[in-house]
Amino acid sequence: MEPLVSIIVPVYNTAEYVEECIQSILSQTYKNIELILVNDGSTDGSGDICKKYENRPNVIYIEQDNLGTTAARRRGVEESHGEWIMFVDSDDILLDNGLEYMVELSGKTNIVLSGHTHNINLIQKLPDIISKDEYLKMIYTRGIYVAPFGRLFHKSLFNERTLAFPRYYVLGEDYLMNLQIAIDNKEDIRVYKQSMYYRRYNPLSTMHINSLTFDYCQKICSLADNMVMGVWGNRFPLLQMKQRMVFFNLTLKDVRYHSDSHHPFVKDIKRYMDEAGVWRPMDRWLLSVSSPWAVKTVWNLRKVWMRLGHPSMFLRDLKKMAGMVHISYIMDSTRNSG
Repeated sequence: MEPLVSIIVPVYNTAEYVEECIQSILSQTYKNIELILVNDGSTDGSGDICKKYENRPNVIYIEQDNLGTTAARRRGVEESHGEWIMFVDSDDILLDNGLEYMVELSGKTNIVLSGHTHNINLIQKLPDIISKDEYLKMIYTRGIYVAPFGRLFHKSLFNERTLAFPRYYVLGEDYLMNLQIAIDNKEDIRVYKQSMYYRRYNPLSTMHINSLTFDYCQKICSLADNMVMGVWGNRFPLLQMKQRMVFFNLTLKDVRYHSDSHHPFVKDIKRYMDEAGVWRPMDRWLLSVSSPWAVKTVWNLRKVWMRLGHPSMFLRDLKKMAGMVHISYIMDSTRNSG
């Protein structure tokens, strides 16, 4: 018998997109699904759109005060009946018939990983099977995307720790959830090497209206360290350096970025480089400047330097640009035909 998949959609002020999201889920070829819509205190009419579907036998509609994405996901998991859990953001859509193929891979694992429209090149480079230990390292160092979408989770992976993070963590809560799941997981991961998820750029989403500061990065990284110490012990400087460098790079992409080469978070990265015996001149240069102009200059030089050392990155950039143009064309064609 086909297993029941509970698809949980936290909804908050996405009236422009949520119906397209719902329809993309209900039109999947895999039909043994339970769609759980959790309206997290929307004020723009999103709830009214969701209510149109609540009388369908495989749809559950829940309303709650605005408690945040983590609380909405937790409520969805608590109300779910499926053997498998999938999360979908309410401004995104599921593509094609990917869920059917992911379920086919779920027989010997607790996690099935798939691609989304922004990471298809990365997903296709992964092996068909990733060991649980390697997967944990990839999540901790953000060597793979850490958002929950595009994944199929066995419900047994969810416990009192999985979605227990305070609402303070409005950025990085996906990272912490996936890290806890990777710690608790005991099986190797299966990979579906196709894109089954369209990730939309929404300028009003949480990740685009909140700022990633050094103070915040330090809190997230310290919490992650405490989570994995039970697996790796107290000392893993190379992984800590890689993890913190990724977070540092993310802060540079924030338009409100404020540099400070003397901040404890920045000093930590240098210390872990030294402990791991890693000498990366461009990174150290980037960590040693504080003026916005200097940071931007070194950041651009670093990107050029990396591509000179790895010419394949130029090809990857071109493929990524071509892929985004192709996806935009498909989405426009779909809307026009509708």
